[in-house]
Amino acid sequence: MIIRSCKIIKTLLEMNKAVYIIILILFVFASHTKAQKFDVSQAKPLFQSKELLKLRLESKFNSVFSVVDDSTYFPAKISFEDNSGLNRTIAIDIRTRGKARRDKEICKFPPLRLKFTNEGTTNSVFDGQQAIKLVTHCQKAAVSEQNIILEFLIYRTFNILTDSSFRVRPAIINYVYTDQKRDSIQKFAFFIERDKHLAERLHGIELESVKIHPLRHHVFHSCLMDMFQYMIGNLDYSSYELHNIILITDSTNRLPPIAVPYDFDLCGLVLPYYAVPHPMFKVSSVTERLYRGFKKEPEIVNRTIEIFNNKKDEIYQLFNKFELLDNKEKKRVLRYLDKFYLIINNDRLVKVEFIDNARVPHD
Repeated sequence: MIIRSCKIIKTLLEMNKAVYIIILILFVFASHTKAQKFDVSQAKPLFQSKELLKLRLESKFNSVFSVVDDSTYFPAKISFEDNSGLNRTIAIDIRTRGKARRDKEICKFPPLRLKFTNEGTTNSVFDGQQAIKLVTHCQKAAVSEQNIILEFLIYRTFNILTDSSFRVRPAIINYVYTDQKRDSIQKFAFFIERDKHLAERLHGIELESVKIHPLRHHVFHSCLMDMFQYMIGNLDYSSYELHNIILITDSTNRLPPIAVPYDFDLCGLVLPYYAVPHPMFKVSSVTERLYRGFKKEPEIVNRTIEIFNNKKDEIYQLFNKFELLDNKEKKRVLRYLDKFYLIINNDRLVKVEFIDNARVPHD
């Protein structure tokens, strides 16, 4: 819906500024409401449910983790229950992926990419999947697993705010090391929707390796995305450099794109032990919020804040009701979110954070 909205927004650019702002606000919020009614059947089967998957993944993991390139895959087996309730085991290939979490000093169990063949996935949650990202627990310690649970819930939070976001599916996976005596370890993990499938779901295309200044992005979604990054305390992204961002536009590639974020492990809400802010931002900790959005009209900022306020209860319930998130983490996260909501409901702080201190083109 957001992709289609760009056609109307484009024609409004020639109107009087005041009239343009009023109509723009009315339209983008109407389209946002429609987006929340998205037909889940348009997603691939893996993302048509929020139910926790129970899986078994076997491989020579010591060998898998010894190679960090993007071309070397290793044989593996994945076991799951198909749509008929029958247990099924199929052969797949896996490799490590990512950047920071591929560093052995950071993660002992880095994220994985799973590659399926056309055989074996029919009549199952993996039907239609060829290669898909799996976010794993990183370290054996329980706190590391909590970090991954929080990152999963961050994706789900952005799903609450907009359907123009990556879908995720949680899983409990029994990892079986076939190259050592230890039987297995069982940990939380989650799958991330493919870029291609996200674009198809939004009836658009991905702009790969194309740098477009954020001021040329869809104005409403840009404000929503940057304020979301501020809420979770994330500075590890760039809409221009396409760092932890993909751009999606309509099939003609003529309209303002939307920036869809991913990879939130370094944010203040997750707060993993290895998270250190980049020196360029001049903040003392990743928990310190800094708005990285470009200057927008106050009306756009205020209407974006209205969305966050309207979705507050749903966001808080998401964290409160997720049973695998321990109570200590729940309390810390909710305190962190409380501070965000105090800021966006204080007119003076809104002006300072999102208008006066917003970025301008030369930043």
